Amino acid sequence: MLEQNGSGESGTVTLTQQGRDIKVVISLKGAPATTPQPAHIHEGACANIKGVVYPLSNVVNGQSTTIVKNATIGSLLKGPQAINVHDSAANLGKYVACADIKTN
Repeated sequence: MLEQNGSGESGTVTLTQQGRDIKVVISLKGAPATTPQPAHIHEGACANIKGVVYPLSNVVNGQSTTIVKNATIGSLLKGPQAINVHDSAANLGKYVACADIKTN
């Protein structure tokens, strides 16, 4: 995940297919220790974020793990989609890290 808006936060996101579900693991360096940061899978790429497709567990102390039910990685790769982390629930308009969903 790449830093956005001078946040100093960057890291990795890993998607793993687990049967009919996707496990999403976010790991950020530079994240605040105590402020929960909302995260979502959005339509669009990081450069042009659109609506939320799937909510994810908040990033807390740089870590988040979510099981997205009834979803496939293949479906996420069909159109531009991105995983985005927000500054806080009170400041959803400020994005602190983002990664476009694509194959390695």
